[in-house]
Amino acid sequence: MKNWLLPIAVLGVSGVGLMCASERGRRQIQSFFDRITRTSDPLGEFNKAVESQLDTIQRTLDRLSEALDAPQVNS
Repeated sequence: MKNWLLPIAVLGVSGVGLMCASERGRRQIQSFFDRITRTSDPLGEFNKAVESQLDTIQRTLDRLSEALDAPQVNS
């Protein structure tokens, strides 16, 4: 695995260098960063969904705890 690390790093750096060498590549890089900065919060919707699920789990655990704390009726 270590034998591939240096060639991959060199290819990655040279690829970025080639993108910056041409006018078209610079435009593409600029448009990529423009799209990223225009997005207000790329993880915002994911965070909201996770928070919603955590709230649901917390409510379920609270109800379960209340049910377990309630006095048991023996038949």
